[in-house]
Amino acid sequence: MKQGLLFMVAPALLAAAASAGAQQPGSLLIWPVNPVIEGDARAAALWLENPGKAPITLQVRVYAWDQQDGRNLYAEQSEVIGTPPIVSIEPGQRQLIRLTRTSSPAAVAEKPYRVVVDEIPVARESAAPGASVSFRMRYSLPLFSHSPRGDGKVKPPAPAPQISWRAGADAGGRFLEIHNRGAGHARLTDVSFATGPQKSPVAEGLLGYVLPGASMRWPLPGNVGGTGDLVATVNGKAGVRIERRHE
Repeated sequence: MKQGLLFMVAPALLAAAASAGAQQPGSLLIWPVNPVIEGDARAAALWLENPGKAPITLQVRVYAWDQQDGRNLYAEQSEVIGTPPIVSIEPGQRQLIRLTRTSSPAAVAEKPYRVVVDEIPVARESAAPGASVSFRMRYSLPLFSHSPRGDGKVKPPAPAPQISWRAGADAGGRFLEIHNRGAGHARLTDVSFATGPQKSPVAEGLLGYVLPGASMRWPLPGNVGGTGDLVATVNGKAGVRIERRHE
C-alpha cells in the first residue's frame, strides 16, 4: 500500500470540546477512545453523542497509520471502513458507527489505523451579511485491528510492546527516542526520568504512541538531563521502567 503523509493531527482525542458541561457548537462526545477490532470480530463499535444545543453533521474516515523517520503518516485505505460515513446528530442524541473490516485480518498481530471525525460546517443565518465564520472541529483517535490468536475459547492477551529508549541530540536540539520491537503498540503517558526519589517529567499526560517496529522522537525539556531511569505509564500500566538502549 502506498503510504503518504496526508495530515498531521494530535495523537489523542481532542477532548476539550467534549468535556462535561460543553454546550456549544463543535461539542462532541466519543467513546470508546481506544476502539479495537478483536481477532474473531468483524467490527468494533464507536459512539458519537451530541451534547450541544444545535444539530451537528459529521464525516467519519479511517486511515492507515504508519510511523517513519519519527513522523506519523496517514494514508487512504479500504481494509476498514466506518459506517455510516456521514451522520447528522440532533442535540442530546447519539449515533452508532461501526468500524468494519472489509477483508480478512492482516497476518501481523496488530495493525494500526486512525479514525478521523470531522465536523462538516453548516451555513447559519447571520444578521450581518458576511459576518458568519465556519467553525470546524477535528477529532482523531487510534484504532487497532488484531489478528485471530489462540483457539478462540479463551481470549488471549493483546499483542504487547517491547520498548527501549535513548537520549541524543541533533540540529533540532536534545531528544528522547523510544523504539518498539514488540508486536503491539505502546501508549506512553506520565513519562519521567527518575533518579532515586527525584523525578524530572518529560510529559505529564499523553506523550504519544510508538507502533510495532517503529521509533519515535520527542524533544527533551531544557530542565531534563536525560539520565537515570525512564519510567512511564505504558498502555495503562503505571510505573513501568523502560529499558535503556545502548548503541
